[in-house]
Amino acid sequence: MEHGEPQLIRKSNRKSSSAFFCTMCKQGKMEPLLQEGEPEYTDMFECDQCNHQATIPSLVIISSQLISAIMGGALSVYLFIQNLSKVLTSFQFNTTDKHSLNFTLMVIAALFLVGFGYILYRAFIGISRRKIYKRSY
Repeated sequence: MEHGEPQLIRKSNRKSSSAFFCTMCKQGKMEPLLQEGEPEYTDMFECDQCNHQATIPSLVIISSQLISAIMGGALSVYLFIQNLSKVLTSFQFNTTDKHSLNFTLMVIAALFLVGFGYILYRAFIGISRRKIYKRSY
């Protein structure tokens, strides 16, 4: 281990047993790892049998990703539709007033939509990862 790297420590004095099972050996339970100097559990887990390490996101992270993606996505869709209607209206009536501004705002809203879509995608990946490690074999 290089000097200055944080060390991961297995924390086994939990009140309840881990609900996650190892997907590699299918026998061990995944125990949370603490990074040296951090007060709370991280998303890193290690199997108590085969030492397989995995990152399993917590429900708080997944729920905040879902809420952020839905709320931000809804706002971005609203702004995209508003600016799209202004752009289409300016094309329809052949006016050029604020055409470039509305088109730029529409592109920015589309970029935000892509970003919030990615956050939603990551939330569903976290849900599926939790389901994989929750299965008991």
